[in-house]
Amino acid sequence: MKKLTVIAVLCLLFQTAFTQNIGFQFKVSKPYCIFNFLETAIYNRSTSGTLQKFIDEKTAGDKEFAQLATDFARIRLDYQFRRDEFPEKRRQTRSTHDFIDIALVNSSTIDEFRDKIIGVLPNSDLQKLISIMQKAEVYYDRIIWKDYEAKLTDQRNALEKYASQCSEAFTKINHFYNSCWITEMPFVVALYAIPGNSGNTTATPHANSLCIGVLTDETDHVGRIGVVLHEMCHVLYDEQPAGFEHEIDKWFEENQSPYKSFAYNFLDEGLATALGNGWASKFLNGEPDPNAWYNNEYINGFGKALYPLVSEYIASNRQMDREFINKAIDLFAATFPHSITDYGILLNRVSIYNDANDGPSIDEVMNGVGNYFQLTNSHFSSPILDPTALEHLKTGDQTQLIIIDRNQETTIKAVKKLFPELSKVKMTTNKIYAFFDEKKRPVIILTASDKSNLDSLLKEMEAKKYFDQTKIVQN
Repeated sequence: MKKLTVIAVLCLLFQTAFTQNIGFQFKVSKPYCIFNFLETAIYNRSTSGTLQKFIDEKTAGDKEFAQLATDFARIRLDYQFRRDEFPEKRRQTRSTHDFIDIALVNSSTIDEFRDKIIGVLPNSDLQKLISIMQKAEVYYDRIIWKDYEAKLTDQRNALEKYASQCSEAFTKINHFYNSCWITEMPFVVALYAIPGNSGNTTATPHANSLCIGVLTDETDHVGRIGVVLHEMCHVLYDEQPAGFEHEIDKWFEENQSPYKSFAYNFLDEGLATALGNGWASKFLNGEPDPNAWYNNEYINGFGKALYPLVSEYIASNRQMDREFINKAIDLFAATFPHSITDYGILLNRVSIYNDANDGPSIDEVMNGVGNYFQLTNSHFSSPILDPTALEHLKTGDQTQLIIIDRNQETTIKAVKKLFPELSKVKMTTNKIYAFFDEKKRPVIILTASDKSNLDSLLKEMEAKKYFDQTKIVQN
């Protein structure tokens, strides 16, 4: 407890003495742009659908580029590690992908990126990645950089004008989160171009590196700054001291509402939306964004429900506390009374089990599920019958999604032993099974014959939206 107290005191000192000077640097890193270009070309998660379409049109029929994209997809970039001192319901698992993005953002050339990332990937994979990026740069220059570099620079210059206001907003938001931040470390906002003036944009946070897609002809710079602060909020939520995260965890656990776990699952995105798209917009522009704040009904709805509450707390210089958490749970329940059986919300925080045998196969499964559902907090285990996976299947408290697309007879037999609810169910291929187990955990099992069939099952779940609690076989 003494260590946690010391950490909390140090964070408080940082907040009160130094946060006024936090910096925001807006930049364009060409190595990151090229890397994002490749990720977009293979339809990776968190990439822009508008940019995907643009790249597809410009590279249609180009077999050399298609092979380049295939080779890129085969490189494993995501090695995960855990920070066990944080609550299980928070983000214990981190990824080497963050290190890669941070190195890209802070590099001016591909060679510089290579030097920064040595040791994160096996050298053989690093060499492949650098070679692919060097070849992809030719395509990137022709398709995007040549025509849109100047416009991207204009966007950076326009957003830079808000740097001091971002710093002021950080001070208020950081205090509300009771987060711990190294004040000498600025937020680096790395921009990448999406040609046009309308369409789908994406943004991702990686420690102090905020990667933001911008439309080359957009004029709503206040709205884009709201996205920047939205991503900053994710970082500050992630950087709350472990002791305070355990306090929040306890406040949720002690609440008696059946909606508490769902509110907890969406708290990170809900707060970032309420603050970045609501409070920050009013702070910068005099009024909250009049449009939808997020392209997800739960995040958008929860964010708008939380907006008056977070505004009240910031105006009163209050930090997140038990009262805030209890009110947040009540707001979620009132906004989404039918959420308990919604596949979309059940898969927001999920453990996925599958017999994928390497990095690209895992990405394929995750991207497949991510095409239909928002995976804010996900954990992947493979193979399904691995002792560690089975133990997590028994003890994990989030939604359990088991995708059986091979070794079906053996796996189904083992799964039926784990869940007595399935004892009288004849399990066959191409089916969706959903129920609450004896621990009141949602369990979803998909038996798919192949990748195409898995996509059909996920599409059917999205269309039906809710599962029927009165039966286990859902189709």
